[in-house]
Amino acid sequence: MKLRFFIVGLGSMGKRRIRNLHVNGEDNIVGFDIRSDRREEARTKYNIKIVVDLKDIAPADFDVLIISTSPEAHGDYIRFALAHKKHFFIEHPTSIDGYDDIIKNKNLAIVKAPSCTLRFYTPIKMMKKLLNEGAVGKVLAFQYHMGQYLPDWHPWEDYRQVYFSKKETSACREMLPFELIWLTWLMGASVKDISGTIAKVSDLDMDADDIILASTKLANGILGNLVIDVISRKPFRTLRVLGSTGVLEWERFDHEIKIFRADIKTEEIISVPKGNPESGYVNEEEMYNDEIKVFLDAIVGRAVYPFTFEENLLNVKALFQLIKNI
Repeated sequence: MKLRFFIVGLGSMGKRRIRNLHVNGEDNIVGFDIRSDRREEARTKYNIKIVVDLKDIAPADFDVLIISTSPEAHGDYIRFALAHKKHFFIEHPTSIDGYDDIIKNKNLAIVKAPSCTLRFYTPIKMMKKLLNEGAVGKVLAFQYHMGQYLPDWHPWEDYRQVYFSKKETSACREMLPFELIWLTWLMGASVKDISGTIAKVSDLDMDADDIILASTKLANGILGNLVIDVISRKPFRTLRVLGSTGVLEWERFDHEIKIFRADIKTEEIISVPKGNPESGYVNEEEMYNDEIKVFLDAIVGRAVYPFTFEENLLNVKALFQLIKNI
């Protein structure tokens, strides 16, 4: 029997998850959003069934819940999925609402999947392999900077009306733990200590902070500096990893990884295959498709989902520690 899906939240990520399911051969999808324009767009563009009220769908009508709402609504849907024993996938949070419920129900025989999209991203998988093979020797420290101008995130809508411009669910607060999901995987350890600054330095019309400067120490001793901003007029993700025998450098939009090897004083340039973004988006679709494929495989017992809420709790707590220490 084919799985039946219920997607709550039909904004940017909700629509993307519909596309991901379609690519993976799944089309038994019902969607819900509190906004009528988003419901209509999802219905006409993706030919899915829509409900206008949560009362119009019963737990018996679906097998899998995909939670793509804004972060402040995640907790209630998590508890709903747990109460009705539904497999669920959730976008990245900015709070830990629902985490206690997940941990209390850790033995419940359902797949509970927090998003970890960038672990499926081709250059990050390539860098993981290189570092594991000792391409730069022992990793000692790293620098990372992620920047993109906030109004460019969703150019089709007013950024001031979207959750990521609000103080508690801001883009910077969302992106720090989001980036830690793959950075800590790449470096092989979770954050032990973090300090730094969160501030608003631009004239963007919002209460939310727009830049984070953070210094971290990981559990394995690796030191890292991170800058997360939503003020850069040019988008980029830039990583530099300092090792005992070399340096790894990656700028996402250059589509290459550079490895400097100290013993031969030369730099190797490794080309990174380009993916295919959906029209109007920056991020390639392939990693999202692959992420959902593993989630689907986990549901039917063909795979183990590679990331847990217990792991992600450490990343969100790093954000809280940074805020507390300011």
